[in-house]
Amino acid sequence: MPNSEVAIIRQKITYQPEITLAMYRELASHIEQIENISCDLFGQESLEFSYLGSQIGGIWLAYPQNLSPDSKNLMSNILNHYGKWKIFSDDKNSIH
Repeated sequence: MPNSEVAIIRQKITYQPEITLAMYRELASHIEQIENISCDLFGQESLEFSYLGSQIGGIWLAYPQNLSPDSKNLMSNILNHYGKWKIFSDDKNSIH
């Protein structure tokens, strides 16, 4: 009997240069409006506090492997709006 479960893709997204906490929250709000995509913020990984730097390290995206091309395109457009981002997934990374 075939397994009907759909694989979930989890991707870690960071921005270079960093964006602010408010921008990460806005980004997450926009991304989560796309059906079947969830978004979680994760903290800065640096041990040194920077008052001027973001206290957020990036976001985790989770979505089904069979996400529609339109949804993937919309997700990319939203991510691109906030600047240059880097994605870490399955031991691969690329800059967008």
